[in-house]
Amino acid sequence: MKKVCLYYFSGTGMTKHVVERLADEIKSRHVSVDCFKIEAVNGRNVALSDYDALIIAYPTHSLNAPKIVADFVKQLPKSNSGTNTFIIHTCSADDAVNYGSSDLLIKRLSKKGYCICYNRLIEMPSNFANKHSEQQAIKTLAAANDSVARIAEDIIALKPYPSKERHLGLRALTWLARIEWFGAPIIGKFFYAKDGCDCCGKCVDNCPKKNIVMKKGAVGFKWSCGICMRCIYQCPKNIISVRKPFKFIRFDKWYDSEIFR
Repeated sequence: MKKVCLYYFSGTGMTKHVVERLADEIKSRHVSVDCFKIEAVNGRNVALSDYDALIIAYPTHSLNAPKIVADFVKQLPKSNSGTNTFIIHTCSADDAVNYGSSDLLIKRLSKKGYCICYNRLIEMPSNFANKHSEQQAIKTLAAANDSVARIAEDIIALKPYPSKERHLGLRALTWLARIEWFGAPIIGKFFYAKDGCDCCGKCVDNCPKKNIVMKKGAVGFKWSCGICMRCIYQCPKNIISVRKPFKFIRFDKWYDSEIFR
């Protein structure tokens, strides 16, 4: 193992935290790593011939990979050499149902000739609907940080980590949960910037779907939101919120960024 290609998507920063640590761990073992944000590249133009392995990392959204990740994988070129591929997904619970988030990716990649030898879930603090206490979040994060070193060793050694077996009911649940892909743009129209927004434009620049615009000195939201919550978590003033009837979902920035340092 000499060179690894790592594509990732991160909304709130949980997956980005894992990716940065994983890249550092791999580099410390004298293996080169090139990291790319999925929203910044076109899958059709990806060239993997110079790499010994491919890593795809993302957060689990409603039991699935975010649509932006599924679309990226769909665009990837065929692999004539059976590229060794490692899938890493973050989620708030290490449960068999959440392993289904990679089902569609594995199906698409396998059809293109990629060799899926690794499908690993890393539990991270919850950032949606059910908030962890600060103590629980710190404990979960510490365990995740410890697991990253072992994952780096697995990747370099090409050690397999197969998917967990899931019965038909869980597979059906995963498929049904993809309704979020169609509902997200509707929910996104109910996002807004509260009073106090100084129109710094950070949310506009950071939105992976280019869904946020600045109009007449105010922040506006279009119809392509993926509810990744990046605008909420990266707003300097914590000013982005959601209107009723979706307020009950609790789109909030919950954790102090210092716990991730």
